[in-house]
Amino acid sequence: MFDAFFKTLNQLPTPPFQRVLWLSIGGSLLTAIILWFAINLTLKNTDFIGWGWLDWTVDLLGSLAAIVLLFLLLPAFVGLIASLMLESICRAVEARHYPHLPEARSQSIMEAIIIGVRFAAILIVLNILVLPLIFVPPVYFVVGWALNGYLLGREYFELVACRRLGTAELRAVRKKYSLSTLSTGLVIAVISIIPIVNLILPLFGTAFMLHRFQRLPAISGNT
Repeated sequence: MFDAFFKTLNQLPTPPFQRVLWLSIGGSLLTAIILWFAINLTLKNTDFIGWGWLDWTVDLLGSLAAIVLLFLLLPAFVGLIASLMLESICRAVEARHYPHLPEARSQSIMEAIIIGVRFAAILIVLNILVLPLIFVPPVYFVVGWALNGYLLGREYFELVACRRLGTAELRAVRKKYSLSTLSTGLVIAVISIIPIVNLILPLFGTAFMLHRFQRLPAISGNT
């Protein structure tokens, strides 16, 4: 785990990662800005009650809710950015750390996007469903972190693994090493809620998961 984490950090400033790094930051920042305005616009233009002062109170609380929703929904949307940059990130990591690997199978961008969209939808829906638990902070923290860790771990695992495994084999490996996938997802989930740092989530999450994937016995034993 620590080895994969620091290998990912050490590669961030290297030339092959520079373009992808700035695309990750720019794409995530643009996504955050658009999402922020969309959430606020939705909350402000929704007449919840119809009484002036009560609506004002709801709008005020809505601004606080927008912050919470931004942090909840951002990982789902930047996961789509990761799907667009998947091949560039994986090739850069493999060229530096796993040059012995055979060429990965040709994967269409649409295939990666479908994975990203599917998990984005699931992430959004489930996070909204557990949102009422925010009134019980300790419970919400544990449930939210575990939920996002599981979903982000599974999403980034599938993005990385589908380049080298067929559908049936991918599911078997993911099931066998579910704890490894979860622990990696929990780290990605922590990064997703750290302001500024979460702008590199598409790049970091993909590279980090690739290292973890290549260390699985079922994978390393065949390479």
